[in-house]
Amino acid sequence: MLFGVVYTPREPAGPARTGLELFTSWRPPLAFTGHWRFAAGGGMGLVEASTTAELSRCIAPFAPFFDFTVAQLEAGQEAVAPEEPATSPRPPEVLSIA
Repeated sequence: MLFGVVYTPREPAGPARTGLELFTSWRPPLAFTGHWRFAAGGGMGLVEASTTAELSRCIAPFAPFFDFTVAQLEAGQEAVAPEEPATSPRPPEVLSIA
């Protein structure tokens, strides 16, 4: 499954040096399709994971430094079934980790 992961810095965050050391030595256990930083702070990534539990374990080391919002992604063609009108709202499945 493909997930969109948005992270925002916590206030107050853990020690910056500890966070930087963690990040530079971290080897992602999952496939990251992409990663972008927001100019205002934080960022987002696209991550392949089998379950939300697997994804949660992957980002857990960074919980002292960031709040996360995670949503499962679907291709545009899969998001709207052929029999559904394109305007039919579909509630997102979102997992917030704070």
